[in-house]
Amino acid sequence: MTRPGWSGIFPSLATPFLSDGELDLDGQRSIVRFALEAGSHGLLCFGLAGEVFRLTPAERIELLLTIVDECDHRVPILAGVGTEAEHTSIRLAQETAAAGASGVVIPPPLTAPASEAELLRYFEAIADTVGVPVVIQDAPEYLKVEVGPRLVERLAERIPNFVGLKLEVGADALVPWVDAFAERLTIFCGNGGLYMLDCLRHGAAGIAPGVDLVDVLVEIYELWQADQEQAAWERMRQALPMVAFQMRDIDHYNATAKYVLRKRGVLSCDELRAPAYRLDAPARRILDDYLEQLNLVPA
Repeated sequence: MTRPGWSGIFPSLATPFLSDGELDLDGQRSIVRFALEAGSHGLLCFGLAGEVFRLTPAERIELLLTIVDECDHRVPILAGVGTEAEHTSIRLAQETAAAGASGVVIPPPLTAPASEAELLRYFEAIADTVGVPVVIQDAPEYLKVEVGPRLVERLAERIPNFVGLKLEVGADALVPWVDAFAERLTIFCGNGGLYMLDCLRHGAAGIAPGVDLVDVLVEIYELWQADQEQAAWERMRQALPMVAFQMRDIDHYNATAKYVLRKRGVLSCDELRAPAYRLDAPARRILDDYLEQLNLVPA
């Protein structure tokens, strides 16, 4: 399979819920519009920033159909299809491809034996059932299961539609991956955009942050691409305190991201699906200060 020319900012979309915990499909459309109007180069859904473990496979497809419809082919859509069972992930991957996703993202299962043989079987079985590009996620800091370069090497030899990696690493840890795989695989970094410019400098094709600050991160990326390095770093320095505060851990990030999306007028409800981490009043005040400093609160 020819490697797609994916690059730039692919925000990981939040999953909005109503106050009773039901899916908020209108809110999902609003998030997609916000990401597209911000200049996103692609969309990523059903990752950790989308509360993926609180969604059923059927809900993922319902949300994906909404996202695909609202996006209307303007940018590529990558959808996470990882579950804790190979059988379920295969069916989900097939339905995801049929629903119109441009590619699928496969993280390792959290509860399976983390042997190389089992992970090889898992990734290969899912990838073999779909005709769309496959991106494999390696995020041991968050998932507690490591894929690692040796297994990626074997997968690249065996899976024709394996085209990309999504890594949760800083630039220093990125360099060996780039040296080993950049000629064969498109490499995206995440971590909420925390190490964005360092990762771009050292070979990442793009960044998959959260969606709540996507307009700021797209602005920084475009400045970087235009060789306005000083301006890019200046804007990054303005955003970094807020990103660092949010990225304390994934539960804290999800709570802060939805609060920010509500404050910015994207969502009317910042509910997380229970059981969930809840922001206290000091955290909300801190976020309000950051938003004011970045001039991101609507009039």
